[in-house]
Amino acid sequence: MSLEKVSQHIDIPGDKLVPDAEFCDEVLGGATRRTAQKLDALGPPYAIIANKKYRPLNEGRAFVAALIQRKGQPPTRRRVR
Repeated sequence: MSLEKVSQHIDIPGDKLVPDAEFCDEVLGGATRRTAQKLDALGPPYAIIANKKYRPLNEGRAFVAALIQRKGQPPTRRRVR
């Protein structure tokens, strides 16, 4: 069994850190890690531990839910760097 297949979760108070690939599968509906990197410009939470990217599961879900746009809601301006 390869290390990539073994799920390594880190429990933190009130949440759980999951590897970036698992976050993409579970929260982003199977999106690639490249798509998740594009979202990093918007400021989602993540932590680098032992040279691997982990994302908090519940807080990440809340972040993605906040990106949903509703009819009649003014569009947000993207920050220009």
